[in-house]
Amino acid sequence: MTYTSFVFFIVYFGITYILYTLIPQKAKWCVLLAGSWVFYAVASNGNVIPLIISTVVVWAAGLIIQKLNDDFKQKRKLIEKSERKKLKAKYKSYKLAVLTAGVLAVLGILLLMKYFNFLGGTVNKLFDASIPKLDFVQPLGISFYTLQAISYITDIYRGKYEACRNPLRISLYLSFMLTIVEGPVARYDQLGTQLNKCSNFSFKNFSFGAQLIVWGLFKKVVIADRVSELVNNVFKNNEDYGGIVVIAAILAYTLQLYCEFSGVMDVINGLGEMMGIEMPQNFNHPFFAKTINEFWQRWHITLGGWLRDYIFYPISLSKPFMKLTKGARKRFNPYYANLIPTSVALFFVWFANGMWHGAGWKYIVYGLYYYVLMMLGLFLEPISDKVCKVLKINRKSKPYYLFQIIRTFVIVNGGMLIFRADGLQKAISMLVSIFTNFSFKVLLPGAKNGLGLDIKDYIIVAIGIVIIFVVGILHEKQISIRQRISEMKFPIKFIVYMAAIFVVIIFGAYGDNYGVQDLIYANF
Repeated sequence: MTYTSFVFFIVYFGITYILYTLIPQKAKWCVLLAGSWVFYAVASNGNVIPLIISTVVVWAAGLIIQKLNDDFKQKRKLIEKSERKKLKAKYKSYKLAVLTAGVLAVLGILLLMKYFNFLGGTVNKLFDASIPKLDFVQPLGISFYTLQAISYITDIYRGKYEACRNPLRISLYLSFMLTIVEGPVARYDQLGTQLNKCSNFSFKNFSFGAQLIVWGLFKKVVIADRVSELVNNVFKNNEDYGGIVVIAAILAYTLQLYCEFSGVMDVINGLGEMMGIEMPQNFNHPFFAKTINEFWQRWHITLGGWLRDYIFYPISLSKPFMKLTKGARKRFNPYYANLIPTSVALFFVWFANGMWHGAGWKYIVYGLYYYVLMMLGLFLEPISDKVCKVLKINRKSKPYYLFQIIRTFVIVNGGMLIFRADGLQKAISMLVSIFTNFSFKVLLPGAKNGLGLDIKDYIIVAIGIVIIFVVGILHEKQISIRQRISEMKFPIKFIVYMAAIFVVIIFGAYGDNYGVQDLIYANF
């Protein structure tokens, strides 16, 4: 089940959207809930119990914390000011206990269903234990809805908003058909409140959403699905290739992952916009980033924001880390005094980033790969600054800016090799093989190289890359292409729409020569 399939567009979203548009506003959320339940039940082959349990836990924990908040507000009015501090501490401990229980419950389901066999296998190898392997089927979207569940009860604990009393509305927030499979990881105040209100039909929303859908399909169906043939062949038979072919496969996978993930996000955002629902942004042209840190502020933005707000800040603002910061300030200069405790907190962020992506050591190494390189960059920043001054390198010049982009792009592709390879050993093997059999002829179409692409595929991919690059530059300059198209006269606008649709239909990678491509991030 993919968001770009004919079945999803016509059967699941299509029927849901028609009913959503026709019925009264007060009942629209019921249509979304029913559509989401049916979609999830079918797409997950009936594996719905973990989601139901998480929903009930989150709903109950939220209500209990909200009741404690309300009780505290009432009681603090009836006591002396001197006693309010003790009362606040008492109720905070109660709320923290409920929050901890709720988080451990939903997180425990995730750890059991997704990580038990990995953790058990690791313990067996390290300590010669005999933890049995359990035959679990990982629930669809569990990594996404678990993060949303944790953010919901945590935000109620923090007093960001009040708990929702209707469990069905909580269920809609966690199981919403447009976010359950690949995200984005939306907070309750970003998505849940919109699902509660629901908007009436708007032609502007419909047309703008349709634009975004076609653009997303172009990236996913025309580019990502096409290069997947080369990626799959090389990574599956990596021992048969070396040199430029391995480099091409790594670059192709980076292109595939970006075009697929961001393309699907565009489709999801477009479908949401047609309903009057604004999704949080998940991509912002990451390959224009100058540093690794900036790259992750542009790539999978909602995951990065979640890790920042619910792991980095709680750790860095905790009492032990506040003491660590004070101690560092006494021993080091201001730059390193702030960087040392930050680097410790960031370790947990990047470890969690790797673990979130999958149950395996390669994913942990993938997260720590970025952590190590980011820390090296931050710790060497003062030295780098001095070197640039001595060599009279203008760090604000366009050549240096271009150097930063290329450097970051190379680092990202190194991470993509770890991410895609079938294990760490194969990733190392492929990295070494880059320096062997370095021949460009192997890539030539028609050379019977087994890569699966012909000259037509190369041309389409090349043109697609140019289009994405140009669109990215225009967006970086704050030029809204969608707004420009909407302002065109109807005949021209109609031609543009039809041309875009036919490009996807004619040049899409589907049919006898192409296999059906599952959504990559749906596996996480």
